[in-house]
Amino acid sequence: MKRLVGALASLALAFGLVSLATPPASAASTVWDKVARCESGGNWKINTGNGYYGGLQFSSRTWKGFGGGKYASRANSASKAEQIAIARRVLASQGPGAWPTCGRKAGLSKSNGKASKSATPSSNPGAKSTAKKSSTKKASSTKKASSTKKSSSKAKTVKVKSGDTLAKIAKRHAVKGGWKGLWKLNKKALKNPNRIKVGQVLRLR
Repeated sequence: MKRLVGALASLALAFGLVSLATPPASAASTVWDKVARCESGGNWKINTGNGYYGGLQFSSRTWKGFGGGKYASRANSASKAEQIAIARRVLASQGPGAWPTCGRKAGLSKSNGKASKSATPSSNPGAKSTAKKSSTKKASSTKKASSTKKSSSKAKTVKVKSGDTLAKIAKRHAVKGGWKGLWKLNKKALKNPNRIKVGQVLRLR
C-alpha cells in the first residue's frame, strides 16, 4: 500500500513538474491574437471566400471604411500589424461588439485592445525606435563609406606599405587601367612592375 501511495505521489509530482515547465501557449498572446484564433484560426492571410478577410475577418466595406485601403485592397493582403491597426480604429468607433462572439470570448475591451481612431502600424514605440536606430546606423555607414571613397579619390600619391603590390594599390585607389595604368604613371621610378619598395611614393593620377 505504501509503495502504491509513493508511486502515485511520484507520478503526481512528475505531472506537476511537466505542467510548470510547459506554460500554456496563450500566455504570451495579445488579445488580438486571441480574437484572431477564434475568427480565423490565427491565419492572418486567410480568404475563405465568405466575404470576410484576414486574421480578424474584416469585410471589404469595413476595411476600406477605416482606412485599410492604404495598406492593401483587402485585409488578407495586409500585414498582421496593419490589420491590428485597423482593428484598433474599428474598436474605438464600434467597441468590442464589432466582433460579437470572438470579442467576448477573447475578453476584448477598448482598454486591452488599445482602441485608437488614429492607430497606425508604427504606433509601437519600440518598433519605431528600432527602425529609427537602424536608419541612423545605415546613414552613418553610408556617410562613412562615401567619405572614405571621396578622400581616396582625391589622393594624388600613395606610400607603398608592406605587402602592397601594384594590383592591390590600383584596386584600393580605383586607379584607371588597374595595375597597368598605375605602372604607366610611375614608369620612370618603376622599371619592373613586380619590384616596388616599402616607403616608395607612387603617383595615382
